[in-house]
Amino acid sequence: MQIESNTKYCRVEGAASEEDRLSDLPDDVLHSIVGRVPLKQAVRTSALSTRWACLWLHALAASAVLDFTDSEFVRGQFLGRIVATVNRCLEVHGAAPIDVFRVALSPFDAYGRDVVRWAATALVRGAREVGVDLTQHADVRGALELPVDLFQAESSLAVLSLGRCSLRDVPPGTPGLAGLTSLSLNQVDVTDDAVRDVVSRCRLLEFLSLESCHLLVSVRVAGDRLRGLEIVRCLAMRHLQVAAPVLESVAYHGDVLLIWREDEPSGVEFVGPGGRTDARPELKDAYLTHIGYGEYDEVIHEFAYSGFLDQVAHAKILTLCSVGMRHREEERLFAEGDVDAPNLEELQLLMDSISMGDDDVTRFSGFLELVVAPLLERLFIRCEIALDHLTFLKVVNFRGTRRELRVLRFVLRRAPVLEQLVLVTPEDVGTPGDHDQQESVRLLLKVVQEHVSKISKAWLWQEPRVTLCRPREDDGRSPAHTKYYHHDQA
Repeated sequence: MQIESNTKYCRVEGAASEEDRLSDLPDDVLHSIVGRVPLKQAVRTSALSTRWACLWLHALAASAVLDFTDSEFVRGQFLGRIVATVNRCLEVHGAAPIDVFRVALSPFDAYGRDVVRWAATALVRGAREVGVDLTQHADVRGALELPVDLFQAESSLAVLSLGRCSLRDVPPGTPGLAGLTSLSLNQVDVTDDAVRDVVSRCRLLEFLSLESCHLLVSVRVAGDRLRGLEIVRCLAMRHLQVAAPVLESVAYHGDVLLIWREDEPSGVEFVGPGGRTDARPELKDAYLTHIGYGEYDEVIHEFAYSGFLDQVAHAKILTLCSVGMRHREEERLFAEGDVDAPNLEELQLLMDSISMGDDDVTRFSGFLELVVAPLLERLFIRCEIALDHLTFLKVVNFRGTRRELRVLRFVLRRAPVLEQLVLVTPEDVGTPGDHDQQESVRLLLKVVQEHVSKISKAWLWQEPRVTLCRPREDDGRSPAHTKYYHHDQA
């Protein structure tokens, strides 16, 4: 669809009108430019001139990649407006092919049918990748029920990512899932049997990620092409069995409790054909950590990782937390033997700084003595500070300096459930009536929001609300101690 306009001037607030050379460029060039910037910034270009009013929409519609996961675009907008934007984009897109479709929304209760329709539309138009993320806010309950017929027809779908969706009505052997090479499930009510059946019937599957799927207890994964496996915060899981001959990468964050009962399987095992335990895959890397998962209890967690390290010690790259080192030290009391790591080239040890004591330091040195790694070239030690329950953070006298932003980044990356961030500037910043000062506050807020957004995408479960204000405007929570004695010193 062509956009016809003879407009050659663009009005810029606070400045005289000047020649708008950008608008003289051909539509395909403008579409390419607008299509490369974040969605929120692309939408803002509609204010430049009448020529640009719908340019971002047509630029997005002209692309085979429809991505509505930009947190900057979602934040601060009514959900109905976001839904209307996606609907409009699909309408303008017409019957053109779609290669990738991603959307992130929350809450979704009133628009569940829209989300299902979008996914169905993308599949009909040949989408290779579909992502539906409804996990943006931790306080939302329930999941989006995906209909039984969504994946019934054969499709080009290869990459599927679902967050807070229900697969209860979707049969594991449905034709639309047969060609999957990558499957990621986050907060999905999938069961042990469903995981086993899906993986076994998706014969091309190379990557599987299960995160916060709390119905999983005893998981069995068998795939001839499976190369990557991630299991993160699946609270009820007690048993993991993996039969994947070409598996290269394993990441596990959580508990595997060994409760020796005849009627209940437990622990971790990598098996070969026929259930052979002596035919393990040649892992390239393995990641095993308990940090941030919950409180450590010496009675309950005494053998939480018993045997897991032995299963992955032959990897070339290994990351292990201090809890795992503690388990190994305790197991040494019952069974002699070192950790045989004949292929290990890189070892990273994550130390929980908050709970670290003298015993942990002793176990650290003892663990290094236990590891037999003749090829080890690189050793990394990372001290971790976990702020798993932190929901509120206030920084006073914040000017936005580089060092202050580094401190902010340090805390945010360790507070996955942070809900609110309050930044209080010094009194001399943003003085009323001073346009330059107020403009500096606006720019500072923009910098901070962009900073927080980038961190949120990579590290946090949700994006916290950011408030920037002066001391006289701060009416939020304050610490119990508001008198600081060092201020009284001469």
